[in-house]
Amino acid sequence: MIEIEREQNLEILRQVAVLLDRENHRLHEKLHKLLLENARLKGADAATLQLEIEHLQELLAQRERRLFGLSSEKRPRTNGEEPATEKLAKTGHGPTAQPELPIVEQIHELPETEGACPSCGGDLVPLGEQFEESEEISVVQRQFVVVKHRRRKCRCRCNAAVVTALAPPKLIPGGRYSPEFAVEVATSKYLDHLPLERQARIMERQGLAVSSQTLWDQIDALARVLHPT
Repeated sequence: MIEIEREQNLEILRQVAVLLDRENHRLHEKLHKLLLENARLKGADAATLQLEIEHLQELLAQRERRLFGLSSEKRPRTNGEEPATEKLAKTGHGPTAQPELPIVEQIHELPETEGACPSCGGDLVPLGEQFEESEEISVVQRQFVVVKHRRRKCRCRCNAAVVTALAPPKLIPGGRYSPEFAVEVATSKYLDHLPLERQARIMERQGLAVSSQTLWDQIDALARVLHPT
């Protein structure tokens, strides 16, 4: 039996999707026939029957959207339908404004091989603060790091006292993971609906070896802290 949550072979997943789509279509056809037969036996009129069919089909469509989302990668387009994100992107003129994204500036200098005037051979110098500007949407990859905390020790010249700087707060006393890490795990699980097993596999690809049980421990500790609020 195929476990969809764990299956990594894209071809197998594609075949499963095709089979599920066929089964869904078959159920739609069966539903249509049963409703027709039921209406014939009850003597219902065709208009009422059609409304009932459309209502049931809408319920099925809502179930599919809840299961697969609106992503075009998971739900094929039908009858020229476009994903909602593409429809929004095509409205208005020009690119969609992105006020929520931080801006990272990159200054591109002329390479040394192009620093001479093509006409007289003289040195090219910056034209004041003039730049030709353009924008692109990019992504900064998430990166896990080991933060080594070095707590400064101080002593009095009389040698009567040695004081050490405080350690950063921990969700789990003596734990190895930061509160920020726990928030990241919880956000991925409850907002992005990523199961902990899947998160652990993603983290492993990014260089962090961690178990799903450890991730659950972080969420549990975070929940205890947030419970009063």
